[in-house]
Amino acid sequence: MQSLVDGYFRHIMDECSADRSGVVADYIPQLAAVDPDGYGLSVCVHDGHTYSQGDSTATFTIQSVSKPLTYAMAIKRHGVVAVDEKIGVEPSGEAFNEISVDDRRRPKNPMINAGAIFAASMLLPPSRAFGPAAVEDAFDELLDFYSGCAGRRLAMDEDVYASEASTGSRNRAIAYMLDSFGALETSPDAALDLYYRQCSIRVTTDDLAGIGATIANGGMNPRTGRSVFSGETAQRVLSVMTTCGMYDGAGDWVTSVGLPAKSGVGGGILAVLPGQLGIGVYSPRLDEHGNSVRGVETCRHLSKDLGLHMFNVTRESRVTIRSVYDLADTPVSGEWSEQERSYLQTCRDRLRVYELQGDLTFAGAESVHRRLEADLDRYTVVIVEISRIGLIDAVARTMVLSIKRLLDESGRRATLVDPDGVVRASVARHREDTAVPDLDAPQDLQGFDPALPHVHATMDDAIIDAEMFLLKHYYDQ
Repeated sequence: MQSLVDGYFRHIMDECSADRSGVVADYIPQLAAVDPDGYGLSVCVHDGHTYSQGDSTATFTIQSVSKPLTYAMAIKRHGVVAVDEKIGVEPSGEAFNEISVDDRRRPKNPMINAGAIFAASMLLPPSRAFGPAAVEDAFDELLDFYSGCAGRRLAMDEDVYASEASTGSRNRAIAYMLDSFGALETSPDAALDLYYRQCSIRVTTDDLAGIGATIANGGMNPRTGRSVFSGETAQRVLSVMTTCGMYDGAGDWVTSVGLPAKSGVGGGILAVLPGQLGIGVYSPRLDEHGNSVRGVETCRHLSKDLGLHMFNVTRESRVTIRSVYDLADTPVSGEWSEQERSYLQTCRDRLRVYELQGDLTFAGAESVHRRLEADLDRYTVVIVEISRIGLIDAVARTMVLSIKRLLDESGRRATLVDPDGVVRASVARHREDTAVPDLDAPQDLQGFDPALPHVHATMDDAIIDAEMFLLKHYYDQ
């Protein structure tokens, strides 16, 4: 059965799939040969769990989505100060392949081709007296790093690499311009070779989402538990992705989507919600900025519908579940008969309490929803206690309250302790906002009334409600 979260993602893809505007990149012959209708979406949350939809296992070349990773490698090797001396961090407001430097003759930032080629050069020996083996060694190290971020072993597409190398006149012009300024400490041809290789690495949207989650987690891959780079490096990479990652479309992206991101002409987009999740999208038709048309629109929907904008001001906490416990050690209410009390004592461990905290948005609600589903066989009645929740947005509310449907179907009960009326107020606002049904909503959500009848102001009331439910089953047997 499709989960509620998967339903959201599928709905967003359905919304965007009709858009067939844009064109596939053709300046690299091998890129022109891809299926223009390919479309995949993956979201990797902070603990490594990944939601995948569409062509999420189809491989495509990473292209410019590689730039943040090579920049991170350069910082890891040389330090921020040394890299800043060579590559700026200011938005260029120009196309990705612009022949562009600042007044110090540095590339304006590492997300345009000039900065990316320079970053690649910093991974090579600071000399011109080396052979092809040095480039091979540097690429092996780069591939190890990229694979560590993705959480699986990646590989290069030899055909795309050969195609890029044979048609890269503009990139050669950029490299030789930098060399003419005396900026490069290595051979421009060697820097270009390494750059073409990094752009030709094959990935999936699952890989991009994993890379995004690694950056979101401060350099620690949530799938492998391995620390690939430092939190300071992650902070710098996220900052530059925010201001420069979407080229001359960066301003519109930051205001409407609000996620650090990087696009590639292969059709991929990598987006990151710091501390929470990574997103990978693939659709090869590009807009005038060189960004995936469907990819951009998909990310707009994710940001708006799920409240993922990084400037969405909440007290979001990764540890949304404050504590989990059963009631085996708490006394049975005194209003029942001795026979009833004896029965209730035998199933006390089937009453399970989940205490939540913080402001509840998509990332926290996803974690709660998945935990409640995973623990389903451990309880007959679940009590969700939200006295420490200050705000709950529409998607989070639906996700938490939808557990009622799942429990009803399996003969269980869901109860909510809401002393401050947070959910009641949220439901009231929902009913006002949806007086006209949204026929474009996912099938599971059409006409969904998020009211949960078993809502109580105190834990004592919730426990009595749970006991009544258990006794009803006792007498029905």
